Amino acid sequence: MKRLVISSTVAILVAGGAGFAFAAPGPNGHNDYGLCQAYSSGSANGQAHKHSAPPFAALEDAANAAYPNASSTADAVAQYCNSVTPGGK
Repeated sequence: MKRLVISSTVAILVAGGAGFAFAAPGPNGHNDYGLCQAYSSGSANGQAHKHSAPPFAALEDAANAAYPNASSTADAVAQYCNSVTPGGK
């Protein structure tokens, strides 16, 4: 009986247009603040390992695209994060 209720509920939700949202890696307009905080947090060794993670690589790509004249990727990310986060944090 529980399976019938659950499967019926799921079928109604899907048929009614309800969908499931998955966050894309990297800056998507909703996670910039947390991503910018996480990018600059941690030890130097930890930060070096973060740069290969898809969200941080996407952040670096977006920052480099927005600030192509920055002296380094770190400077581009700092400028990007100052422009997209509340209060420039």
